[in-house]
Amino acid sequence: MEGISFTAHVSNKKSAITSKSKLAGVAKHNLRKYKSEEYSADNIFLIYGTDNLVHDVKAVYHQEFDEAVKVYNENQSRADRKIEDYFEHVANKEQDMAVEIIIQVGDRAYWQEHCENKVFMRRIYRMLLEELQYQLPQFVVANAVVHMDEDSPHMHVVGVPVGTGYKNGMSKQVSKRKVFTKEVLSIVLQDKLRAFANQKAEIVLGEQIREKSKGRNYDLSVMEYKVLKEEIRYDDLKEQADEKQQENQMLEREKKQLVQEYDTLSMRVAVKQMDYEEADKRVKEANERADRIEAYIKTQSDTLVDLEEKTTKLERKAEIAEMVYEMARGSGGNEDLRDKLIDVMYENEQLKAENSKLRETLNKAYDFMKQFVVDGRNLLERFLESIGQVIEKVRDGFRR
Repeated sequence: MEGISFTAHVSNKKSAITSKSKLAGVAKHNLRKYKSEEYSADNIFLIYGTDNLVHDVKAVYHQEFDEAVKVYNENQSRADRKIEDYFEHVANKEQDMAVEIIIQVGDRAYWQEHCENKVFMRRIYRMLLEELQYQLPQFVVANAVVHMDEDSPHMHVVGVPVGTGYKNGMSKQVSKRKVFTKEVLSIVLQDKLRAFANQKAEIVLGEQIREKSKGRNYDLSVMEYKVLKEEIRYDDLKEQADEKQQENQMLEREKKQLVQEYDTLSMRVAVKQMDYEEADKRVKEANERADRIEAYIKTQSDTLVDLEEKTTKLERKAEIAEMVYEMARGSGGNEDLRDKLIDVMYENEQLKAENSKLRETLNKAYDFMKQFVVDGRNLLERFLESIGQVIEKVRDGFRR
């Protein structure tokens, strides 16, 4: 078959970058001897990023995910659910935290015969990298280096696959499954990138890129393709598991909230029950006290009625005595009558003084009764209503 080969391999299984140690291993391989005494810009050269690949990947994380992390954290009520550093968060989850694509134009046999054409590959790989970034922007490139010190010149591209549109968790997440779909592997990496490489190779090298070999799925070996399918299936199941876990956590939070609300309501009911029992106790005590006061007032009412009657009688006797005294002035020297009148006068004064004290006591009793209210009326009103007619009848009886 005429033409030169073109391959674009995506890291998977053993070569997958699923931890910081594996990322460091990729950096050690890709940038070997970089800036050291053995380093030669003719053999290994950077076309994107810096000599610190790990730092470059972290920079992409901050650039792509900091805003999504901020929004996610703002919606978390629990501190242990918040994400401090998304790079560290993903590194501890045993998932693809970065992806490496190895692109190679020409195989060993071709380069053994055309070693002089290697000088053109730096430019071709730069253009292929730009085309890859254009065709697959959701694969954010962090670092790219070209190796010229092996049998065939090839390019290592390390980047971060950025998935979007998530409803659970962060709105943007690292996701190899979402970015490197079957269509992307076939259409972008093999068809479009191959066509672009063919165009440049034809111009620069005077060679065409050979067509894809039949029986090879998207330039992956049968085993690699099976592994990729298992990885995609694993990612699907893992995402479903993560969603279920988030649902369970949400339901658990709702359950705890309901338990707290139930406990709070139970406490409130208990407090209200205590308040009700206390209020009922106080009402009973108040009723008992009111009954005692009412009984006391009734007793005092009877006493006051009796005092009113006695006072009225004594006042009447005093009036009669004064009349007798006036009449006795012209009776001559009737000493017995005069003494009796004096006794009556004295008794009259005593009775008036006693009557004054009784009235003072009565007024105090009235004031005391005003302080108590039963059925919306103070006890004085009830007392006056109950004895008013009796006193009036007694007074009417004496006036007659």
